[in-house]
Amino acid sequence: MVDHSRIREHMQVLDSAGERVGTVDALDGGRIKLTKDASGKHPYVDLSDVTRVDDQVHLAKTRAALGLAAGAAASGATGEAKPANPLPPIRNPAVDGARPRRNYMLPWVLAGLALLALIIALSQCDRDDGTAHRTADSAAPAVVTPRVAGAPLIPGTLAYDLNRFMSGTDGLPRTFAFGEINFDPGTANLRTDDVGDLNDIARVLAAYPDSRAAIVGYADARGDSRFNRDLGTNRARAVIAALAARGVPAERLEARSGGEDNPEASNATPAGRFENRRTELVILER
Repeated sequence: MVDHSRIREHMQVLDSAGERVGTVDALDGGRIKLTKDASGKHPYVDLSDVTRVDDQVHLAKTRAALGLAAGAAASGATGEAKPANPLPPIRNPAVDGARPRRNYMLPWVLAGLALLALIIALSQCDRDDGTAHRTADSAAPAVVTPRVAGAPLIPGTLAYDLNRFMSGTDGLPRTFAFGEINFDPGTANLRTDDVGDLNDIARVLAAYPDSRAAIVGYADARGDSRFNRDLGTNRARAVIAALAARGVPAERLEARSGGEDNPEASNATPAGRFENRRTELVILER
C-alpha cells in the first residue's frame, strides 16, 4: 500500500516509462496538483495512479494515458524566416559617363563629428575622475560571508534562507515555516523522516549565539480546542528538544502554541489537516 503522506512539495513525478511529467505543488484531496505547465495551468494526477513514493513519485501510467500534454516545442522552431535575397548595397556609379557630383559639405560634417567626439570624451573623463573621488571617500559595501560551519547550505532550503536573514538587516520578528516537519494526529512525536532539516537549522542558530527564537506548534481542528492548544505547545517543545540535542542552547528557545488557529489549509480533508499539524520558527533577536 502506497503511503501518500510521504508526498512532499517540489518532488519530481515520473510516469511508468520513467519520464518526468511534472513537480508536486500540493496535495488536493485525492489528487496531486502539479506546478503550472507551459499553458499556465496546474495539471492534476489521481493518487490512485501512484505506485511508489521514494525521493520521487512514481505513476502507473504513461504521460499520454494520464492525458498530460508533452513539453512545449523548442524555442525558435516557428520563428520567421530571414529574406533569402537581401537588397544589394546602394552604389553611386557615374551615370552616362558623367562624374559623380562632389559633396563639399562632407569635410565640415566630419570635422564637426570629430569635435563632438572630443567634447564627449573630455566630459567622460571628468565624470570618471569624480566617481573615483567618491569611491575613495565612501567605504565599499561589506560582502556578507557565511558564518555557518561545515558543508555549504543548499539554496532554496529553510536553513539557507534563515542564514541569509540572520546575516542581514531585515526587521524582526521574522517567521519561518518548518516545511518538512508535520505530525501524526494527536501526537507530538517527531517523525524520523522529518528531522533531516534540523541538522542544518541547528548549525545556523549555533552560528549566531546572541539570537533568540520561539518555536510555535499547531494542531488541526479535530478534537477539543484546549487539548489542541496543549498539543501545539508539546509539538513546539519536541522541536526545541531536537535542536538542543544538535547543540542549540534550549534557553535561547521558547515554546509557544497556535493551537488550531491560523490553519494553513482546509481542515475538511486529510491532506489539509496534515498541513495544519505543523511548527514555525520565529526569530526574535539576532
